[in-house]
Amino acid sequence: MAKDANKSHGQNLNRYLFYTLILFLYLVPIIIIFINGFDNFFQLFRRITGLAGIASLFIAILLSLLARQSRQIFGVTYIKVHHFFSIIGIILISLHPVIMAIDFGTSRIFIPDFSSWNAFLANAGRPALYLIYIATIAAILRRNIVKYWRYIHGLLYIAFILGAIHGILSGSDLSNPVLYVLYIAMIITVMIIFLYKRFLTAKK
Repeated sequence: MAKDANKSHGQNLNRYLFYTLILFLYLVPIIIIFINGFDNFFQLFRRITGLAGIASLFIAILLSLLARQSRQIFGVTYIKVHHFFSIIGIILISLHPVIMAIDFGTSRIFIPDFSSWNAFLANAGRPALYLIYIATIAAILRRNIVKYWRYIHGLLYIAFILGAIHGILSGSDLSNPVLYVLYIAMIITVMIIFLYKRFLTAKK
């Protein structure tokens, strides 16, 4: 009985910690946006979709470490939770450049900039968007490309890092030290998760 009670307490603690992390990742950027202020609703929604989209992708990647514990934490399978945050992330990150293109009146926002390394990294969200689409298509077609889909889906890690770098270099809200540190922490975490999962794959 005591062992079962301790196990239940541990599961509840993990659930509360993860829910707290999710709220933190979504609320902190939004609060900072309102602290910094905005000129119009286009600018507001552009910044919210970009920051919340990155947060959603980070959560989707982070969940890969909790595949076995997902049912205990969320009450549903890992795939459902992973897909939920992935879909939210894709929608938000797709809306981000669309809103920007409408606001600025140009479609060049969708074209990667290879004029220099600085320009490429500052606008790294552009190639990141296409990598996310490729990774998503690989997941959808995984039954048809069983041997390769995981490698292609792994482009999501690169896409996230590129998107986060774009936010750091070009995002007006990343001048806030709290958000800057948060993005650096997320990049490092994603890199560690990637290396850890490659290590586990190599051991098999």
